[in-house]
Amino acid sequence: MRGECIAFDLETTGLEIAKAEIIEIGIVKFENGNILDRYVSLVKPSIPIPSDITHLTGIHPEDVEDAPPLEDILPRLKAIFGQVPVIAHYAPFDVGFMRKYGLLNSNPAVDTYELASIIMPSASSYSLGSLTADLGIHLEHAHRALDDAEATALLYWKLWEKAIRAPAAALEEIISASAGMDWGLRPVFEAALAENLQSGGASPTVTAFSADQLDADALNPTQAAPVQIARGAIDEIFDVHSQLGQAVSHYEKRRQQLDMAHEVAKALNHGGHTMIEAGTGTGKSLAYLLPAALWAAKNAQRVVVSTHTINLQEQLLKKDIPLVKQALNIELRAAVMKGRGNYLCPRRLDTLRRRKPATMDELRTLAKILVWLQSGASGDRGEITLRAGEWAVWTRLSAEDEDCATWRCAAMMKGACPYYKARKKAEAAHIVITNHALLIADAKIENRALPEYFNLIIDEAHHLEEAITQGMSRQIDRRLVTARLTELGSTNSGILGELLAAARGQLPNKTVLKLEAFIQNISEALGLMKGRVRGYFQALHDFILDIHKHNHQQTRLLPSHRDSGSFAAVQTAWKQLAVFFLEVTDAIARLVEALPRYQKYELPNLDDYRNALQAHGHFLGDLHEELERFTHSPNSNAIYAVSPGGRAELLRIHISPLHIGPMMEEYLNQRKESIILTSATLRTQGSFEHIKERLYGDNYDAVALGSPFDYKDSTLLYIPDDIPEPSRRSSYQKMLERGIVELAIKLNGRVMALFTSYAQLRETSKAITPLLKPEGIMVYDQSFGGSRDALLENFKAAEKAVLMGTRSFWEGIDIPGDDLSAVVIAKLPFAVPSDPIFAARSETYANPFPQYAVPDTILRFRQGFGRLIRSRSDRGVVAIFDSRVLTKSYGSSFLESLPDCTAQHGALENLARVASAWINQA
Repeated sequence: MRGECIAFDLETTGLEIAKAEIIEIGIVKFENGNILDRYVSLVKPSIPIPSDITHLTGIHPEDVEDAPPLEDILPRLKAIFGQVPVIAHYAPFDVGFMRKYGLLNSNPAVDTYELASIIMPSASSYSLGSLTADLGIHLEHAHRALDDAEATALLYWKLWEKAIRAPAAALEEIISASAGMDWGLRPVFEAALAENLQSGGASPTVTAFSADQLDADALNPTQAAPVQIARGAIDEIFDVHSQLGQAVSHYEKRRQQLDMAHEVAKALNHGGHTMIEAGTGTGKSLAYLLPAALWAAKNAQRVVVSTHTINLQEQLLKKDIPLVKQALNIELRAAVMKGRGNYLCPRRLDTLRRRKPATMDELRTLAKILVWLQSGASGDRGEITLRAGEWAVWTRLSAEDEDCATWRCAAMMKGACPYYKARKKAEAAHIVITNHALLIADAKIENRALPEYFNLIIDEAHHLEEAITQGMSRQIDRRLVTARLTELGSTNSGILGELLAAARGQLPNKTVLKLEAFIQNISEALGLMKGRVRGYFQALHDFILDIHKHNHQQTRLLPSHRDSGSFAAVQTAWKQLAVFFLEVTDAIARLVEALPRYQKYELPNLDDYRNALQAHGHFLGDLHEELERFTHSPNSNAIYAVSPGGRAELLRIHISPLHIGPMMEEYLNQRKESIILTSATLRTQGSFEHIKERLYGDNYDAVALGSPFDYKDSTLLYIPDDIPEPSRRSSYQKMLERGIVELAIKLNGRVMALFTSYAQLRETSKAITPLLKPEGIMVYDQSFGGSRDALLENFKAAEKAVLMGTRSFWEGIDIPGDDLSAVVIAKLPFAVPSDPIFAARSETYANPFPQYAVPDTILRFRQGFGRLIRSRSDRGVVAIFDSRVLTKSYGSSFLESLPDCTAQHGALENLARVASAWINQA
């Protein structure tokens, strides 16, 4: 919308509108992108300002002592706002707060958070800080009301300019889809369309997908004896005078890289399974890609490369594989293949577009997808950023359809289906890049996602067990079940309602009446079933509350729980619900069986109705089996847990595999000619035994190649020997904070601190931020929001800063050079003992702590240590603030797992001085 608008922002004592109070308000009046006026005022609350809020905003209790109470400025605020449209970033909060005081009850309100999520469907984050950074808007003081209000005004105008440039057909469809819904963004899109049409921007239809022309035939992998790669060929590739040496600036031959390439070539040539631990700096990706590419091209075979992180997938595809092509000078095709749920299904999208959204989540998701598709999107979920409610809608729009075969994509969509296109590219590729979670899930359903392959390289292999566990796990909650039942619909809504409406126009009246009666029966059963679903989850909620009272942590469901008298109510509720599962799935099956009879009447979209009903039938059938096992007959290789969520509608059931080793053995180890597992951290206590035991890898060869870096000269490991153990929480925490502050001041920032809990990170951040601020040292931590990458870039760009992170920062962070001089490890990264998966797996050991907990933790510990030295020229300090490495019998296992660096123990007060001397040493 053009014309005069008001952007505003509030700082408050908390996030609960009913209880919190305003402590600052900032208002910016603007018109057509030009700021006309500003207003800002601190506000004196009647309740104390929590320390969390002070930490976030910088507003201290003394700052508001002389500020006016809100009642004194309400008349002025009312005059400023008038009836002008208001803009806020996450408007439900800010506008809701003002309406609490009788303001903005009739002002049109626009939420830039929601608008950005549609207009910028691929933004990495929709936080105000992230969006303004993406759009080049300078935000000097985040979390202060006037700065945030001004940033919101400028953000809105940037979004408006993008909206009026969107294709008119997309805007028209978004407006049409929102008909009958109370949606605050509808006027914005109507105004954008009007301006778009004035400038001649009309377009006839929203183009969703088109077919790709593939210039290569599919490879047909065989298990015949391969054409082998000669050892000399590998030596030649990695020689300093090779094409690789010429292509890479400052190329240097690394013994570890060459040794790894020979191991990979040997596994491919002769078949066999190998684990390769290659230390930081080896250059693992080229060490396996070059021999794999050469072997695949010579044999017209494909090699699958699996990674854990998207970042590594992108590095392989965009950086390493182009380099491999250049170095080998061969025709090499590479593709990325993901699970079916990652690809948008055109048929399902067309169904939603035809029937119109029934919920706000469906409307927002459809609007986002329509904008996204106009930007040349491939239909891959990795290219779009989904918010909470949008994930469930995407699931129903994705190609995760048990009855959608490749031939149907080819015949009905004429090659335009995103999944079909990705699959065809993968079938023609020599190197197929995928992710760990898909490996076994795909093998179990006989390569319905990945094309057939016999040779596999798994990078980031220390994550393999965790990734497969997540990929094979399932979450079930009341809203998921109810949403699927609602989507099935009734005689006048959902899939059943659409089918009946279509039939009324095409089928004989007698047939329509029979169909209507049948659908009416299903509809009534679905209505009753929703009530039983509520009853089941309420009974489970009451049971969890009874055994754990106010504990909102995930709770593992044990056999003793099922045998207890209090669980009987859950089992009774399930018995009542299970009857409806059987009745509804049986009715759907009968309806699906009957639909082909209507083909002769040329009923439109008949295949779509049949496929949708079949998919729902399969979903409900699988769900019935899972809940039966959860409630009555547990699978011996499953871990069952419940997240309470505070209310029955938020309760979630978790089902995870206990052992992934047997699945590894059945679906990978026994079926593949060669498997290479590699990572910088596979060994614990100098041995591969732990990971071999977890992955059923007893028959794997194992090679440890070390690192080309000189840790003895580059890295000082400092352990304060006077710091209390973490169990002495208060005194330990104070010394940790003191140590980080002194180290950061002495090193002018350039410190990264790794934590094992978000709570401790926030506590530490709140304590050290005001102490470092006078020194000009910024503190960046995850409590400020934003993506990991955004925090990392802010840290690198700042002149003096400290970076603080939890689990996701322990690996995958690459800060070479002078930007990082010290890494602080606050605690040894032991798993939470009560975590259901960790607890269940621990119980499979006679001595779980030394046999499972310690080796599991060492792998994470080694990853954290590896954040410091990222190149030969790096120099720095790793400080471990957990004295258990010195005082406990298992402590030596952690220290012995590290590279041979220079180690020193001493008083905490000496850390900063010693660290500075080490880093500045000539």
